[in-house]
Amino acid sequence: MSYYLGLDLSTQQLKCTIIDESHTIVLEEAVNFDRDLPEFGTKHGAIQCGDVVTSPTLMWVKAMDMLFERLHKHSADVVGKIRGISGAGQQHGSVYWSDHGVQTLSQLNPQQALADQLQDAFSIDQSPIWQDASTTQECRSLESLVGGAQALADLTGSKGYERFTGNQIAKIYHTRRAEYDRTAHISLVSSFIATLLLGRLAPVDASEGSGTNLMNIKTHTWEKMLLEHCGGHALQAKLGLEPVEGGIELGKINPYYVERFGLPESCTIMPFTGDNSATLASMNLHEGDCVVSLGTSDTVLVYLKQGAAKATTEAHLMAHPTDPNGFMGMLCYKNGSLTRQHVRDQYASADWDTFNALLQKDTHNAVGFYYSMQEIIPFAKGFYRFVDGKPVQEFADPAINVRAIVESQFMSMRIRLARMTSIQSKRILATGGAAANPELLKILSNILGLPVYKQKGQNSASLGGALLAKFGTRKDNISFEDMMKQQEHRLDGAELVCKPDLEATKTYAARVDEYIRLENEVVGTA
Repeated sequence: MSYYLGLDLSTQQLKCTIIDESHTIVLEEAVNFDRDLPEFGTKHGAIQCGDVVTSPTLMWVKAMDMLFERLHKHSADVVGKIRGISGAGQQHGSVYWSDHGVQTLSQLNPQQALADQLQDAFSIDQSPIWQDASTTQECRSLESLVGGAQALADLTGSKGYERFTGNQIAKIYHTRRAEYDRTAHISLVSSFIATLLLGRLAPVDASEGSGTNLMNIKTHTWEKMLLEHCGGHALQAKLGLEPVEGGIELGKINPYYVERFGLPESCTIMPFTGDNSATLASMNLHEGDCVVSLGTSDTVLVYLKQGAAKATTEAHLMAHPTDPNGFMGMLCYKNGSLTRQHVRDQYASADWDTFNALLQKDTHNAVGFYYSMQEIIPFAKGFYRFVDGKPVQEFADPAINVRAIVESQFMSMRIRLARMTSIQSKRILATGGAAANPELLKILSNILGLPVYKQKGQNSASLGGALLAKFGTRKDNISFEDMMKQQEHRLDGAELVCKPDLEATKTYAARVDEYIRLENEVVGTA
């Protein structure tokens, strides 16, 4: 029996899923950064200082050792039969290798922990992550270079976004030039994990490249003009390799993992992708499927074929992780589960059962917008409440905030999804930690007017990584879609959670114009 390992370095955890040949999940494990690595002082996996949000790079390294130690200790028989590894990283985050770090990678000592060997491996020890909102100036500069926000979206798939890697690099290039000049190589979080496993620099996959504002969305190659604008003539060399397509072999695993943790020498490393791309792969989406991932960030993903894909200044058009000619349409919201949790703590006694009970309250003519972090869609921050279309400081019944935040988040998804594609969605596939809450899913179903399904198991990104690992080891040149079809009868499949109350859907449809008007008012005052 052969096994396939998928890793997911997300904001708060390093998770793994191991599957067998029939795609059955045989093992899941996770390292929680706040709980298991408290010495790094993170909160929800990050360190926030105003709009600047980072994670300690060495924390991720230490988590890799910790995870593999657990696997080796408790599941050595499975670990010894892992044939391939792929996975995902939180999108947009970046890692800055020093010359010393690159050299150390090539001579890892299995007698020492990774973190001990890579203590001085990084020219910048705090990695900018997707929650960072400090690069607005760089975004506008990049858009201006090519003729505006829509022009940049047409070229790269997205307008300038603060969290996108190119704008993060540009900020470092202009404000921390000495550290930038000491940087030998820049990885994305995803290619960083592959780099650790290979013991040498790994390329980004094309899907990840489309989350940088640096890659041409049509050719899947770095766009020289954008590279030079963001990082000077040296950036091309610091990125090193052009983006690659998913499903190829990058090389064999470094001997460090063979000798220290018992992985087989023949274990192959495949390109790692973004967490959203891996989630899409785990669900093997077809046209008409819409993934709503309810996690630290909330995301909406749709599979778009050529012709149905349209770049906009609100959504992202990204390269598909397994179809070189396809695209992934994506909406991303910073204020997901953590903001819902903030409202729960303030209005529902920090208890989810109380929160769910309060969801039954009718908001009537009350509308709220809740952005505890700088939001992406729309670009706003703060809490805003309206009754009968007029701003109020607080609702007469403060408990209404509970339903108001959920309605507001899902109404935004409904409106932006319609703008992103003319393809009519047929069903919602819910994933992420908050998808375990059926009361949230009922409101989601009613607002979008679609049935909601949920796949068993919540670690969809690491499962997608495991499937990508298997795909990369195959020698028969079949498509990812065909590989999935071969095992459809063995998969757990999607379970119907709820169907929409179409009368409620009509009510929400009638509120769309008012929601848009109020949101525009919020953006004008934010």
